[in-house]
Amino acid sequence: MPNSNSPICLHPENPRYFLYKGKPLVLVTATEHYGAVLNRNFNYVTYLDEAADKKATLSRCFLLFRELESMPKNPHSPCKPLPGEYAAPFKRTGPGYATDGFLKFDLNQWDKEYFERLHGFLTEAGKRDIIVELTLFSNTYSDPVWNLNPLNIKNNVNGVGDIAWQDYTSMKDQAVFEKQRAYVRKIVREVNGYHNFYFEICNEPFGDLPGHVAVAEVAAWHDALRRDIREEEAHLPKKHMIFQVPVTTPRWGSNLDPLVDEKDVDAINFHDYHQLFYRQMSLHPLGRWVEQDVKLRGINHLWTSCYGAGKPLVFDEDNAASGYQNETAWTVHRKRAWTTLFSGGHYDMIDFSIQARGQEAGTPESRAKLRSWMKHLSVFIHSLDFVHMAPFRDFCSQVPEATIAVALGKLGKDYAIYVADAREIDERGYGEPCSGNLVFSLPAGNYEARLYGPVAGQYTGKVVKLKGGDASMTLEPFVHDIVVHITAV
Repeated sequence: MPNSNSPICLHPENPRYFLYKGKPLVLVTATEHYGAVLNRNFNYVTYLDEAADKKATLSRCFLLFRELESMPKNPHSPCKPLPGEYAAPFKRTGPGYATDGFLKFDLNQWDKEYFERLHGFLTEAGKRDIIVELTLFSNTYSDPVWNLNPLNIKNNVNGVGDIAWQDYTSMKDQAVFEKQRAYVRKIVREVNGYHNFYFEICNEPFGDLPGHVAVAEVAAWHDALRRDIREEEAHLPKKHMIFQVPVTTPRWGSNLDPLVDEKDVDAINFHDYHQLFYRQMSLHPLGRWVEQDVKLRGINHLWTSCYGAGKPLVFDEDNAASGYQNETAWTVHRKRAWTTLFSGGHYDMIDFSIQARGQEAGTPESRAKLRSWMKHLSVFIHSLDFVHMAPFRDFCSQVPEATIAVALGKLGKDYAIYVADAREIDERGYGEPCSGNLVFSLPAGNYEARLYGPVAGQYTGKVVKLKGGDASMTLEPFVHDIVVHITAV
């Protein structure tokens, strides 16, 4: 049985959730863009102070991957360090220069400063009870991004990495794979003493790109690295969870069954997939990348359909509207976050208001809106006995026009119903007030219902008395969303 000194683990009573320091935990955050360790220009203490103030329970952290500095959106992303500010696990020794103009890397030597930053970040996050996802690798997406990678032959003195970017996340090149394995094992040894993290093998792994490795080969690479982690930890005091993303063709269909059935995968991460399949069911799409899709019904359908998997299902990177820094986009994410958690999942989005070079706490507007809204969600979900609750699909037989009602409940005890305008932002009436009857059935007994505002983060109005059997509530006009919280008396 885990104790308060154990690393974060699956909750023994409900393995769809987590246990940390003896308390049940939901992962919920609007995180920075993953470069807290690898960007020397990023003040991670300032960032973590803000995250803790907003009750974020997760921070996602890339350990090697870096993006192009020249990409137009999100110009000072923590994941886009200036060439001289990139901290890598490998030491720059030369001779010769990498593509970024600085000395080439020696893949056989570790960089002391990098590991000091890694230890510092995990220590400070631990002080604030923030869990860190340590993402070991990432898809590299294109030649310009691959040209920045230390394992590219252009950037190291070891003559390793004369491959295409599409084959990087595979065992096709054994020399590259051996360097990847050595790096993974080094990370595992360095971080073993911490309680507040888990591993993710690879961010957005793609396969079946024309002329390159197949999905099955990328999946086999994951399996091999997962074994390396387990073998290395077998000789170390602490054991940590491993999360995995379905391997897919670029942002398209993927079968969840292999990860659900693989006992050595502790949790499953999702991104903005167009299509997923589980037990021969075709699950609804979650939305397009940065197109401000709401898709609340698709989110609810996916998580409730996969509830039987018995594993945490984490919306690990919701980019539905991340490219926009305004109230409309942030409202899309608020609604998707509440829907995900009330459907039995966990939620993470990138908050692009957080930047390196002095904006590690976001902007005044993002703190007052998006980040405070996420705080309200975290506080509310952790006020519930969610470990002993489950999502109820179609709990309400009638809802106000144009809305969806997403219910999380413990039969006869406690029900939290998230009622939201389900229209897309380009649909007629989006954002106009919703009102009407909410009809549902309750087991025999007496109940009290209260309304909670996701924007204000507080209960409002009078307590409504309800009795078991067919019940209804009239919801006065509200904009975008409201929560109905029903408890047995």
